[in-house]
Amino acid sequence: MFYMENQELDVIFAYYNTSKASLLWYRDGILNGRLVNPDYVGYTKKELENAFLNHIDELEKGTIFNIFSSLEARFQIDYRVRVQKRLKDSLSRKFRDLYKKKSTKVSLEHDILSLWKEEFPYCKTIVSNYIGALNYRHWLAHGRYWKPKLGKKYDLLAVSTIANQIYANLPFHEG
Repeated sequence: MFYMENQELDVIFAYYNTSKASLLWYRDGILNGRLVNPDYVGYTKKELENAFLNHIDELEKGTIFNIFSSLEARFQIDYRVRVQKRLKDSLSRKFRDLYKKKSTKVSLEHDILSLWKEEFPYCKTIVSNYIGALNYRHWLAHGRYWKPKLGKKYDLLAVSTIANQIYANLPFHEG
């Protein structure tokens, strides 16, 4: 029904874990003289460790962005499934009304997520946490050229916790 290249969380985390392990293996190889990279010749141990901490930080930011992308796709797919299958629950009916007005040009934050909070009050906090984290996603996606005002720190653990709570608690429909 839908063209799907959306990554599931387990695939995203497997890539992250393999990539982080590779970076650490590579760093250790340079430190113990097993590997040589001209980019790091002349680095002190501390400089090399800091360089790889920066690499891991960038890997985490990329992974966080992939998690956000996966979540957005999940909400968008659910929206389209509910509309196309003409499901009878209240959220699906509201999505059909929304579709009549905006088609696929809906806003994730203002349209889709607002209706989720309205229709599933027990998920309100979970969805609100996700909406708060979307400011971090916008900062990542738009080049990080400003200092974001986030209200809390978003790292890989925080964002993956939000994602896991969403997948565990929201009754999505599959495509």
